[in-house]
Amino acid sequence: MKLYSKDGVEMMDVKSIDLDGERLVVKGKMMGAMAATIHVEPVAMWEAFTLFPARVKMKMPLLLYRGWKQYRAARVKA
Repeated sequence: MKLYSKDGVEMMDVKSIDLDGERLVVKGKMMGAMAATIHVEPVAMWEAFTLFPARVKMKMPLLLYRGWKQYRAARVKA
């Protein structure tokens, strides 16, 4: 998964997201050069979730479904 700025500049290339106990461990490269391992505590996950407005939370299942369909279609073409 790649995260981009609004200008289309790659900010982070996420290679994996896993669990270490109750923490999420995100591994990837920042700005295309610096390897990073980010640990996210449960309280930080909750804080991030509260940043989403209700309309976004309600639309998340649909967005995930659309992403899955696009991913699947791209794999069939390849």
